[in-house]
Amino acid sequence: MSLVVMGISHKTASIEQRGLAAIPEQDVPDALLMVNAAPGIKESLILSTCNRVEVYVDAKTDRLGVDALEAFFRARVGDAFDSSLFYLLRGPETVRHAYRVVCSLDSQLLGEAQILGQMRRAYELAAHTGTCGETLERLFKSAFHLGKRARTETAIGSDSVSLSTTAYRVACDHVDDITRSDVLLIGAGEMAQLTAKYLLEGGVGSLSVTTRTPSHAEAFAQQTGARVVPFAQRVRAAAASDVVFSMTGATEPVVHAGDLARERAAAGTQDRRLVFVDEAVPRDIEPMCADLPGVDLFDLEALTAIIDEGLAQRMTAVAQVERLVTQAEKEFLSWMQERLVVPTIKAVYEKGEYTVQHELAHAVKELEKRRGAALSPEERETLEAYGNAVMKKLLHGPTARLRKEAQTADSYYYTGAARYLFGIETYPPGTHHRCTEKRCLSGEPCPNGFSPAMQQVCAGMKGDR
Repeated sequence: MSLVVMGISHKTASIEQRGLAAIPEQDVPDALLMVNAAPGIKESLILSTCNRVEVYVDAKTDRLGVDALEAFFRARVGDAFDSSLFYLLRGPETVRHAYRVVCSLDSQLLGEAQILGQMRRAYELAAHTGTCGETLERLFKSAFHLGKRARTETAIGSDSVSLSTTAYRVACDHVDDITRSDVLLIGAGEMAQLTAKYLLEGGVGSLSVTTRTPSHAEAFAQQTGARVVPFAQRVRAAAASDVVFSMTGATEPVVHAGDLARERAAAGTQDRRLVFVDEAVPRDIEPMCADLPGVDLFDLEALTAIIDEGLAQRMTAVAQVERLVTQAEKEFLSWMQERLVVPTIKAVYEKGEYTVQHELAHAVKELEKRRGAALSPEERETLEAYGNAVMKKLLHGPTARLRKEAQTADSYYYTGAARYLFGIETYPPGTHHRCTEKRCLSGEPCPNGFSPAMQQVCAGMKGDR
């Protein structure tokens, strides 16, 4: 079992580059199934936000995990794929990264509050799709607990910031009076709901919403009192607005400069000030809109570049949060250790004992053939004791070292190596594997260490589990 994460974020790539890898929420289940279909992948989870796209997997080996993730992103990005824009972490590094992300230590806006909910949603999608098993469930549930602790026990969440709060502040700073402003929301997801909350609390003049799915717009309108605008009329509605917030999951802009210019001219608003706040990845608003007279455009990079007044206070909490992360990491790796080290050592000895019995049977048969008489019970016991003594002596060193390393940060790798070298990871004791006649679909022959009867059962399955 090997945890691996591969991703692209604001630290490694521009908004355009991140947009190529972005996965709209409605596409996440299919993407999860694609990742999980790769050889050796047991579990998977996808986190796709405006600032990062990450795929976590639990694989049979590190190599299989890396291969699966690289293939996935290459297929997703296509010819524009550039490995230098992506980060790749394995084992304990994966655990620590997930914890730092949920605590907003890896966020573009330190202390931002939305990441915890975004990670929870990512877990829910994976669980619902059936790609999140025991390992990732344990990792992310512990991450959620850690994220709450970080915000209640430290000042990391003081004067909490988010893209939504920053976007709202930008809008208020660039209109004469938000209470007299006509505001349009393009999109009705979580970010739109947060934005609407701030707008309503600020006494916005009028609020409209539009989205591709009419039922989502209607549900949003019932909760907020917003007026519903058909999606086909979004540009016309934008031309008549003072502020437009856009946060869809579209793969291309939903407002183009040419269309906007025509609608503003038709409405006689071409000289009226219009503020666009584009929170989407990829961009919702075509950048050339900013070239139109009276139009101000703030995209994601502009929003995150704004100085946050509470940053200094939150910076003082970073060391405290890092200590919480380290503690949580140790606890998770300890769980992994208990889950893998002891069963691994037990399985190694079980395999050794089977080998001794298997070879002893051959030895007894050969000795009795040469002697022309059966061995006595005492002779059999002597041979068996000798065989077991040799086996235990050979295995004592490796298993003792494995127990010792189980107390270190590298236990994850040593356990994985032991399971791989002894064939335990691929062929768990007491089970058989998928076969086609006498060979597995993977191309591997039936493993040693199973009884002839079990090998016959396995060989006769002909592709059935």
